[in-house]
Amino acid sequence: MARLPRRALLTLFALLSVPSVAGNAHAELPPLVGRPPGRPRIVVSRITFPPGTANARAYTRHLQGVLRREADQLDWGAGRGSTITFRFAVEELVLTRKGSALEVQCSARGELPGRRTAKSRLTFGGDPRHPRRLVQRVLEIVARGVVGRLAELERARRERARR
Repeated sequence: MARLPRRALLTLFALLSVPSVAGNAHAELPPLVGRPPGRPRIVVSRITFPPGTANARAYTRHLQGVLRREADQLDWGAGRGSTITFRFAVEELVLTRKGSALEVQCSARGELPGRRTAKSRLTFGGDPRHPRRLVQRVLEIVARGVVGRLAELERARRERARR
């Protein structure tokens, strides 16, 4: 019996262990793994601030951009053709001077349809010479937390609905 070279023998075993492509041509496709194709349309239906908040209009305009940017980066568990609507409310926004720093306390709540809510709270200190910039930074951080949790809630709801 002729002796086969080691490389040829290993190649033969490797080819025999690979399943036939033709045999799997009619097999069912595996379930979708990952996200649905495309991105959903995200709508922020309302942004509210506590009554009497100074610069509320400017902060609302700033928050619209922040919420849109943050929502676009997240996985909502929905694909093209879906619309996700939520509300965002700043429940508390307090500026306090503490020594040589300005402290901003902020709490916010986001709400999806069906009374599913996410809350975030933050106390942050910074330079008192730039209060508007400091408040905008705090609003960005709080908004990121709320929108991230809302996306998680929506993703879980859609996963339950698929089952």
